[in-house]
Amino acid sequence: MKNRALTQWRKSDKSYQNYQRYLEQKTNRFDLSLIDLLYVSNFKGGNGTINEEVDSVNRKLKKYSEILQRIQKRFCNQNLKDLSEDDLQNLIELVEEGCALTDKKSEQQIDGFRASYLSALLNSYFPELIPIIDRRVLINMELIDLNKDLNSQQQVIQIEQFYPTLINRTYLLAKETQKSLRTIDKEYFIISIEKPGEKSSV
Repeated sequence: MKNRALTQWRKSDKSYQNYQRYLEQKTNRFDLSLIDLLYVSNFKGGNGTINEEVDSVNRKLKKYSEILQRIQKRFCNQNLKDLSEDDLQNLIELVEEGCALTDKKSEQQIDGFRASYLSALLNSYFPELIPIIDRRVLINMELIDLNKDLNSQQQVIQIEQFYPTLINRTYLLAKETQKSLRTIDKEYFIISIEKPGEKSSV
């Protein structure tokens, strides 16, 4: 299972690097379009499919672009591990504000673009500031209850509610280990996941 997860991470990383190269070539880095979402969906994986017309998506993305610009203005090129406690809380508030745009009740919600995909977008723009929220990472960091927080398909229920906890944990890990967020993500992604009731083979 670990080898399979490692292979999955490496394939995803190729897509991640492709998107990074695309970002470097953009005339206006913070001008989002459907193309950005397709890149994100490609490296995040899963079953996410954008189910809206291009014009609708691009119009709604203006609010997402505003969040990115506010994070850039507030934190510039800072690293997560170097933030003060107050800065950390401010970052979490901005991330939650971004996640609120993906809520079904939001007029800016884009069909097929959920909070987990938004986290991949945020991380792509701020790779040393904002971690990607992912089911495997949450499980292996022991941030969720396997008996209460997973649905029948073993997906995390309302995964965005765990984003502040993930950011806080990653903040502590980055400060303690001085590792990059990408390295931390990889280390926790590739750990074998035990099903409830199973004993570890390690």
